[in-house]
Amino acid sequence: MEANRNQTGCLKTTLILVGAAIIFIAAIMLIGDLKCAYDVEDWWMPLYPNGKTVDVQYDLFRARAWGTTTWIMTTTDDVETVKQFYRDTRLDTLKNKTKGIASGDSHVQALDQAVATMDRHYNALQETYAEEPTEELAAEMDREKARLATLIQRLEAGHVSRIVLVSVCGI
Repeated sequence: MEANRNQTGCLKTTLILVGAAIIFIAAIMLIGDLKCAYDVEDWWMPLYPNGKTVDVQYDLFRARAWGTTTWIMTTTDDVETVKQFYRDTRLDTLKNKTKGIASGDSHVQALDQAVATMDRHYNALQETYAEEPTEELAAEMDREKARLATLIQRLEAGHVSRIVLVSVCGI
């Protein structure tokens, strides 16, 4: 009878310790995610005020937080205006705040150049698919075709710049 009681106590203790470890890890991840989201927005790269989102890709829980995020936007503002916005934002941040745990970069280019580059990339994908068709390549072609169509629509609507924001955050 006593051996059975010890086994039950041992099982309860193990479950409590495992549960506590899971809760602790989840809390650390939540705090890290919140800190990353704050740092990305406040420190590295706020979304461009006059930009419209084309595509968002992220690898963990949510965009612009823990993990890597690629955020693509277009705007009617010219390339130099957008670059100046991000230069001013970074300069102001460097003067007034500490870095945090996020890092990132912004890349701005003329939308017509971006469309030409994406069109060449899409054509290369088609050639590769013709030689060796795979489901993965077909899915990538579908995504690229949709992105290209969106960029062409934005170009026709008067947008002149494409902004690519990449943020990376984690411990």
